[in-house]
Amino acid sequence: MVRHARQKVVPHLSYEDPFTALAWLCRVFGFTEAKRFDRGGDNLTARLRGPGGGVVMISGSGDDFRAWMRERAPLFEEAAGRSWPLLTHTITVFVDDVDAHFEHAEREGAAVLSAPTDQPWGVRSYAALDPAGHQWEFATVTGNSPQA
Repeated sequence: MVRHARQKVVPHLSYEDPFTALAWLCRVFGFTEAKRFDRGGDNLTARLRGPGGGVVMISGSGDDFRAWMRERAPLFEEAAGRSWPLLTHTITVFVDDVDAHFEHAEREGAAVLSAPTDQPWGVRSYAALDPAGHQWEFATVTGNSPQA
């Protein structure tokens, strides 16, 4: 059996303005840019390292991406208006000190949904939105956390 050092699931999030999103995620949530792939014009794809480890990918969701998707998804539909916040997902990031992370994110202007709270499943977590409406949960393990 081959063992891979990489994480098994990597969220890939789309942003209308990936350059602004990249700077915001690094400044407010403490991500670091690991690799940038220039896609020309106003677009990029970037690999970000989480403050507690792990990887998240981001890229632009401009006209080129939508045209690419239209060619491949026969039932592609674009909504008349984009909902905000996005209610389709939450990204959970484990950090060493969720309270310190929360204080930093709040000070930097994150739209906080909930303050750090001890959860019955063994984590202390808070939730916030980024400017595009992606919901993020930051957590620290505090006790017996169920294993997937």
